[in-house]
Amino acid sequence: MTNEKIIEIKEKVKEQNVQNVGIFVDFDNIYYGLRDFAINLNDENYCIFKMLNDIYEKDRIRTMRAYADFDQVNGIKLKSLQEKRVQIRNVYGNGREEKYRKNASDIELSIDAIETYYKNENIDTYVFVTADSDMIPIMSRMMYKGKKVHLYYIDENRSQYQNITNYAHLSEDILTIFNISLERKKPEYWLDDVINIINQWYNNPKNNNKLLGGKWLNQELQEKLFMSHNLASNVIQYLEENEYIKKVSRVLNDKNIEGYILNSKNNENVIKMNEKAV
Repeated sequence: MTNEKIIEIKEKVKEQNVQNVGIFVDFDNIYYGLRDFAINLNDENYCIFKMLNDIYEKDRIRTMRAYADFDQVNGIKLKSLQEKRVQIRNVYGNGREEKYRKNASDIELSIDAIETYYKNENIDTYVFVTADSDMIPIMSRMMYKGKKVHLYYIDENRSQYQNITNYAHLSEDILTIFNISLERKKPEYWLDDVINIINQWYNNPKNNNKLLGGKWLNQELQEKLFMSHNLASNVIQYLEENEYIKKVSRVLNDKNIEGYILNSKNNENVIKMNEKAV
């Protein structure tokens, strides 16, 4: 991974005479933040850890740790992270689905950073990857102790009440580094992709006489387009409000079920598919 932005950041790091680096990644925060833009974090083009290795170079990195409830961050290949010398810190959450999730990544990360400070005084630069304003106390503490603090964050998710960038000597927006368009967060951006997914679902013979319910459609978008639960929900709402899809019901095994079909009013070539469903 080498682009003009990476080269620019490497120059800034060089100017600060960075020698020994400790990297602490609130991966839970970044994982869900990037999925709000439907980013596949297994794609090497969007790999946070490859980016950090490129910027700081392996011979300067003394520790690189990632904190998350890895039972909940679906599809992440832990072996691939370990091959990049990432130390996995599994922080158990409350076990609930994404929109209700909560864990203690920020607490564990802060404790580890403090312990690292006392155990390895040679580390001159602490790198934090997060958009969580709860990281401000540990970043402020490291600045107070005379360490250089670098921050990589998602600007769209940054708190408007506390500017986390004020507590870092270098701060960079991950969206800018990876050239991620803000349009990806808008439901209309995904219109054609989602219509194709719905068509494919109904064209699958095993789904004959079935309806694609809202929960299942949400999961399809998460799995196939790498969306967050929230983005998938917003896309479904947009399609329904703009009459690209409509909700219908039918009786199956004496139960009334509901699901979405494409609205032939706004979509071509869907009448045949709709007939399968209703």
